[in-house]
Amino acid sequence: MYNMISIIVSVCASIISGMVLFFLQRFFKKKQKVDEERDRAKAKENMLILKSIDAVGKLTYADAVAIRDGKTNGEMKEAMKAYAEVKDELYEYLLEQNSKK
Repeated sequence: MYNMISIIVSVCASIISGMVLFFLQRFFKKKQKVDEERDRAKAKENMLILKSIDAVGKLTYADAVAIRDGKTNGEMKEAMKAYAEVKDELYEYLLEQNSKK
């Protein structure tokens, strides 16, 4: 009788511990996927921020040259084009991130 009870208890304990480990593993896999996606999004965001800073730097430089020379030139058009491209890319990224929430 006692042997039967101890066998049942040990089998139940094994089943419960197996289920707990299964659910923990599933939880951590889901968490890892979410973390990887968040890391990819942050990397893209950082890249876009750096592009934006570069575009603003080009605009600043072109502005300084235009003020110095008293006229706009090809640098200003190129800088404005680069800024507009980065601004649009950043806007699309932000829309994409907000749609995921």
